[in-house]
Amino acid sequence: MLLAATLVGPQLLLFYAVVPSTWLIEDEALRRRVTMVVTRRFGTMTVVALVGLLVTGLYQFYNDAIVPQPVQDSMVDYRWGLIFMTKMTLLVVLVALIGVHGAVFGRRVRHVSEAVERGEAAPGALEQARKASFLFSTLLLLVSIALLFLGATLGHHAYSLQPS
Repeated sequence: MLLAATLVGPQLLLFYAVVPSTWLIEDEALRRRVTMVVTRRFGTMTVVALVGLLVTGLYQFYNDAIVPQPVQDSMVDYRWGLIFMTKMTLLVVLVALIGVHGAVFGRRVRHVSEAVERGEAAPGALEQARKASFLFSTLLLLVSIALLFLGATLGHHAYSLQPS
């Protein structure tokens, strides 16, 4: 639970508080530096949380006290299997979305920000790049919340361990 909170909590904080507060910084270079520090630290926390979730998830899957042996042997015969496969698919989607956000949106915002600072781009282009990044972050947040929901559903054995 701590690792899931470490993954999703900072996303909520970035989305609702940190990123909007950087909009108050008028000095573009300072704003870019602040954003880079925050996003790098967030990235580190994200990697730690994802690796931890993978390790603890494997432990839980192979622990008979958590996932009974019949479910481990034939998980598609139980609701648990569909939920688990959906969760794992969404986890892969989340990792891909995080990569796209950093590689595409984050870089675009940085490059346009530097261009605006040099006088080579209009401030409107930077605002558009930031808006696109923020909207994409909404998708990341929704996928993360869906993953939390699916994880909680897996843990509700009265539901998830029923035959499908």
